[in-house]
Amino acid sequence: MFAFIEGKVQIISEGVIALLCNGVGYEIIVSKKLDVKNDDNIRLYTKLIHREDAMILYGFLTREEKNMFTTLMSASGVGPKLAMEVLSTYSINDLMHILFNKDINLLKKVSGMGVKKAEKLLFELRDKIEKIDINISSSVISNDNESDVIKALISLGFSNNEAVKALSAIENKDNMTTEDLISNALRNLSSL
Repeated sequence: MFAFIEGKVQIISEGVIALLCNGVGYEIIVSKKLDVKNDDNIRLYTKLIHREDAMILYGFLTREEKNMFTTLMSASGVGPKLAMEVLSTYSINDLMHILFNKDINLLKKVSGMGVKKAEKLLFELRDKIEKIDINISSSVISNDNESDVIKALISLGFSNNEAVKALSAIENKDNMTTEDLISNALRNLSSL
């Protein structure tokens, strides 16, 4: 219903802000990591959730956060509260890395996320990960060789997400040359 709301921050509490826009104060649930002060002018990309007893606005600083929120909620057993808790615990890049590597141990560190729910989330999102409209930054890539591999795969026509996924699937890559990494990544991509 609302793509975004731009206004002045009026009230801040953990995970909730009031945003003044044209004389109307919108109460918006936000990530606990959101770093704003009163009277800051900000734009929040929003998602309106209709419940039986309320309509709740969730706000995100970037479209990528909003897309990830929607993707997380598409998994059964993950509602808006848990999806926002995941985004309050991990950055988008960290979360994409966790999803690509199927790291249950990191995922279960989220408050409210048990082992079974983490396993189910990873299982349900496995096919959706590549379709998530998020640009994974170089912070997911650990060294220059890996960065070169990503650039090479993108120049060959693969998407950023496909390249990162293919690279993440390579085991014992620390001692490999760039050429070996590209070769293994292409092998991984051909098996997808």
